[in-house]
Amino acid sequence: MRRFDYAAPTQIFEACALLADRGDDARALAGGTDLIVQMRERGRKVPLIVSLRNLEGFKGISQNADGALTIGAMASGNEVHHSPLVQKHAYFISEGAELLGSIQIRNRGTLGGNVGNAAPSADAAPPLVAAHATASIVGKQGTREVPVGDLMVGPGQLALEPGELIQSFTVPAQPAHTGTRYVRHVPRREMDIAVVGIAALVSLEDDLATIKEASVVLSAVAPTWPHATTAEQTLRGQQISEKLLADAGEAAAADSRPISDVRASAEYRRMMVDVYTRRALATAIERAKTAV
Repeated sequence: MRRFDYAAPTQIFEACALLADRGDDARALAGGTDLIVQMRERGRKVPLIVSLRNLEGFKGISQNADGALTIGAMASGNEVHHSPLVQKHAYFISEGAELLGSIQIRNRGTLGGNVGNAAPSADAAPPLVAAHATASIVGKQGTREVPVGDLMVGPGQLALEPGELIQSFTVPAQPAHTGTRYVRHVPRREMDIAVVGIAALVSLEDDLATIKEASVVLSAVAPTWPHATTAEQTLRGQQISEKLLADAGEAAAADSRPISDVRASAEYRRMMVDVYTRRALATAIERAKTAV
């Protein structure tokens, strides 16, 4: 590993100033489960590491007066996965967090880091997008709110200004009879990167037979974490049926933009988008029927 300077500021403005002033020579350190590996094994040069561990307002999980959840960007994968609040109000965020590597990795890796890496195959980000979560962004100019779905502009690229940091995520309260599910397809059962990931959120009418609202977000089959908008339109206002789920799966596959690589062909990925969209929606619907 190459030599680097290390800073652990206690004030947000100090961290933002360091990152802004050093530009591409500085990187924020959350859990370090990706950055340190890149520096140690791939020779990545990072002259300055700015640790976020001592900053106030970047940790914890809480529920606001309006029912929304606030999840600190420095909350670890295991904290998010095991949080009773997350499991009760946005279960698929817990499911995504559970897949962030081994237990040891989840104890170190953070929700903000998983989003901040801007990997198309991220597991924790798609549920946040499907839940219409927003990110609180802090920088030298103050704080702004950005939909998580607008954060990633391409592989490894975030819509952040120099010196800006993701401080927390706000997940809006969901209406009654809402169910969620995150599923992914991987060659191995554990410790692998998604070939296809699907985050599904479904809200039902009071009759529990009609879909009021649906959100389907894709992972690992596009340069970002896109909504399968055609699939969502197919579902809204429709009576639940096997045919409806089949139509939504086909629509999601058509909405995807996969590539062929060493992990899978584009054609295979489209097939898996179809299959896993149906599965995710079926489980989300069943959970919605018992949700209050």
